Amino acid sequence: MVLNQGDECGEYEMVGRANVIDYWRGARQHPKWDMGKPPHKKRRSVKWKFIGGFVLALLLFGMSAGDIVNGLVKPHEGCRVWQVTDGDTVKIWCNDGPHPARILAYDTPELKARCGSELGKAVKATLYLRWLLWRAKEITVKIDGVDRYQRKLVILLVDGEGVARRMVKAGLARWYDGGPRAGWCESSKAGPANG
Repeated sequence: MVLNQGDECGEYEMVGRANVIDYWRGARQHPKWDMGKPPHKKRRSVKWKFIGGFVLALLLFGMSAGDIVNGLVKPHEGCRVWQVTDGDTVKIWCNDGPHPARILAYDTPELKARCGSELGKAVKATLYLRWLLWRAKEITVKIDGVDRYQRKLVILLVDGEGVARRMVKAGLARWYDGGPRAGWCESSKAGPANG
């Protein structure tokens, strides 16, 4: 192969180009350069999309559905617990209908958290309370008034033992008897915070 300089400055001509294949969009399909089609993402079948959607729905709504079934099946005294809202708040069903309820004697982190560590602790406390209720043989709800948010104040017993004691013992709650509550974020350990 020899390069000859053309008439104009900067132009070159290739002589003896017999073994050179010009590049163009379809060059991959040239017999000498047949590398096949470019790789592409495998498409998921409809079956796997359905299974993924079902698992997502189960994660989002399954725990609440489990709470409802648990509330209907378990032996109880008084009202039935039919949903866990967070670590210290549940929804109960009494003879006069559904009510939100605040469990007395302890405080847990809120799901509407001020920091990431509080959110993590709140999720743990919620799941632990749900687990306590799911594995209980008997659940007792004793109503002890109404708070300023019109929630029923309840004492919740699981198999005859107070839920508050178990939550505090597990390190997911603090004893609480009213008044200002201490924060759950690492920076707010020093003083109480309203919440």
